[in-house]
Amino acid sequence: MRTELHAVAATAAPYWAGEAEIVRTFLAKPHTLEEHLVWLRAQAYKESAPLLALTPPARERLLATGSFEQAGVSPSETDRLADEWKHFRLIAELVEELTGTPLDPTALAPLPEDQKLQEIRAVGRARHGLLGTACAAFTEGGGGAMYAVLAELDGSRFETRVATIFRVICADEVRHGPMQIHAIAAAARDPSDWETAHTLVSAISRQRLRMRNEMFGHVLGPARLAEIDAGRIVPWPLPVAP
Repeated sequence: MRTELHAVAATAAPYWAGEAEIVRTFLAKPHTLEEHLVWLRAQAYKESAPLLALTPPARERLLATGSFEQAGVSPSETDRLADEWKHFRLIAELVEELTGTPLDPTALAPLPEDQKLQEIRAVGRARHGLLGTACAAFTEGGGGAMYAVLAELDGSRFETRVATIFRVICADEVRHGPMQIHAIAAAARDPSDWETAHTLVSAISRQRLRMRNEMFGHVLGPARLAEIDAGRIVPWPLPVAP
């Protein structure tokens, strides 16, 4: 089984490295506030998904109390969703500092490539049950690559704030994403399942790369994206033991 786990991780690792390359390429040049707000709001949307998935009454209870329990969230989901909500609040506070306007999570929307990513994940979960769910969870956060790069920023006050926020997010997302490789192992029963896992992780990771590239202004061109698809990049290390 360890061989299969390594193979699945190896499928995702070049794409995770690609996500890191996108962020580093973006940060290599100065950008306007509006350009930074594009990726901050896009990431805030992704972190606000737990809130958006709630019914309107439950959402109102969460916003009023800050309690997922009072919002009717099951205990098994509370810790993960609370982390996502914490991440949203951290990014939202920064956006409010930068713009002077509170960030309303219900007013956010996915960028087109993120919408495609959500559709791929949804199909995988619907067709492959627990295995599809595990593959979607494993790929969440792209191995923490974007967060790790942002956590290393050091310079301006803005960069310091971003680094502080993404150090918190990076630590949490390793649990939410890469650690879920063990959920794939639990759901895969035979060689066919492992092949399915490989296919799902590859498809999701490939689309994640396009999603991140859109977030950061399409800093990588089609030729470089194709090279990463072909594995022509140093893979990102799996941040947990398989």
